[in-house]
Amino acid sequence: MRRKLLFGSAVLLTLGSVACSNPPEAQEVADLTASRSADMVRGMGNGMWMMSELSSMQSLGDSATLLQEAFSEVPLTGAPTCPPEGCDGPTTGPTMPGVPDPMVTDAQAALLEKYLRERVFTEANVEATDGDSTLFRLMGEDLCTTGSAPADPICVAEVDRMELRVRATRSGEESLNLELLIGPERAGPVTLRFEPKSVAVVMDLSAVKAALVFLDSEAAQSLPKVMAGQLELRLTENGPQDLTFSTAILGDIRVELDANGATRTFTTAKTNPLSSLRMEGPAKRATFELNLGATEYRGPYQSDAAELAGKEMVLALSGLSFAFSAEEGKEDFVVAHVGLGEAQSYVSLDGTKLFTADLNALSGRHFDLNLSRGANGLPLVRVLPEFDLVTRFFLQPLKADATASVPPFYEDETYHVRLSGGGAPSFLPVPGDETTGFPGGLRVVSGELSLEAGGTAVTVPAGSCLVGKEVAAEGAHPLLGHFEASACP
Repeated sequence: MRRKLLFGSAVLLTLGSVACSNPPEAQEVADLTASRSADMVRGMGNGMWMMSELSSMQSLGDSATLLQEAFSEVPLTGAPTCPPEGCDGPTTGPTMPGVPDPMVTDAQAALLEKYLRERVFTEANVEATDGDSTLFRLMGEDLCTTGSAPADPICVAEVDRMELRVRATRSGEESLNLELLIGPERAGPVTLRFEPKSVAVVMDLSAVKAALVFLDSEAAQSLPKVMAGQLELRLTENGPQDLTFSTAILGDIRVELDANGATRTFTTAKTNPLSSLRMEGPAKRATFELNLGATEYRGPYQSDAAELAGKEMVLALSGLSFAFSAEEGKEDFVVAHVGLGEAQSYVSLDGTKLFTADLNALSGRHFDLNLSRGANGLPLVRVLPEFDLVTRFFLQPLKADATASVPPFYEDETYHVRLSGGGAPSFLPVPGDETTGFPGGLRVVSGELSLEAGGTAVTVPAGSCLVGKEVAAEGAHPLLGHFEASACP
């Protein structure tokens, strides 16, 4: 009797699931996909345009360029930072290259919307329905032209060879998943998720590999033997002209590549969000954050030197994080939670560390920067609680590599840079002055700045400036000898 009841329940559930299947109509898929995709293009274009106009972002870029020029003669890499003719324009700091005009963006969005409605998600392209899904078969004659001209035959043949399909699945009210399928095995490397207030693109690396193997079997021989993990790009509509563009690592990423008898491995930890950029048009405000987890690369050292060749090189970054918000018309903004993860970052060779970095190891491994408009129009930077960076260089082993250029001050040296004291230690970029001969530098407004290495210390108290000089005094430290404390103009 019990078996009969179980069998009957199973039949009812099966019949119920069939009866409730509700595959989306082609017109429904076209309307939702086309309108939402066009809105996404318009929103991103308008947001980037607004970002490019923020004066606070431009000021930060100007400040970074000024500091680079002020210390251009300090040989941080064994040679001056800038060539003898000087730094040519801003090479550091945030920029917004190639920001499109809003009218151009709108035209591109309209073209995309028309293309999706008329050439992709059409009734003629429906191949099958199954449960809550509709399967579209995409042919080259549709994808290789907008309809204004005949399709390119080469493009048509290539697209048809790929056996492209899109599975549209209803995932909730006003929600739809579009899964791109490639080849006879229907590998699904990319899924587009339309939700009521957001659009997301999810990439599965293992499916990406499967698709690439089908598309080019010869090139597949050089693919990594392991590709695992999921990446997400998401655009969220918070309100009118208020968008957030975010990225995420939904599953730990691992890539392993075998080449020339050695294995190279890259890993990075799951983190959501990895990055987030919110662009609020009405408030003219931009907010950004980055949260990279533990990331590591392992692979053989490439060298002709017998004592180095093939030894395992490890680059380990404990993490990287910061967040900032900039708003037009406001003098202050904060770069918060700046850090290099929760542990030491390092580079090692065959188990021996060549380089280590510890940031604020005794004060939470993070700090905040408050930037406000200074007297010279550039940011006055306050640090909370302090900036305390210890880096250790042990690059002596690399001198066996004739192609490696190792400055003597990185062969075996520890550098300690600290800005602390005064409650909220602060500094201000100071431009050069040809009249007085002041080269430009960094003024300590409150607290104290110290640079230490090899028994040498450069201390800059509040009210003084740190400046760089081209020639170090005889007997001075080969790197710190290019820095000195100076009276400010």
